[in-house]
Amino acid sequence: MKRTKFIVKYNLLKYLFDDDHIVKQASEIAQAILDACSLRLTDIAAQMSGSMDAAYKRIQRFLRKADPREALWRLFREDAEFVIGDITEIERPQAKNTSYVGILKDGKTPLSEGLFLFTSEF
Repeated sequence: MKRTKFIVKYNLLKYLFDDDHIVKQASEIAQAILDACSLRLTDIAAQMSGSMDAAYKRIQRFLRKADPREALWRLFREDAEFVIGDITEIERPQAKNTSYVGILKDGKTPLSEGLFLFTSEF
């Protein structure tokens, strides 16, 4: 990993998290997400240093300490005139026991298991 990439991610993540130790962990995980091109924990862990099992446990500990959803709210600007958003359905029929998977229904397509991904620009 190039040092400049680390510095850019570190500076951005420092805005999202207050604790310096958490910022360093978030930087490593963010780089692994970019390298893996995936949000699956096993794919992310495979791109991190050390054994995959140890990396997976580091991600789990990080998620217990720092709520990424709470951090992302820091990017939201209430004074913005408008927010551009896109809700994308991601079907996950094989993930029946995953807590974030629910029933997708939009009135047009048959019911299916999956999740909504909300992407925004503000």
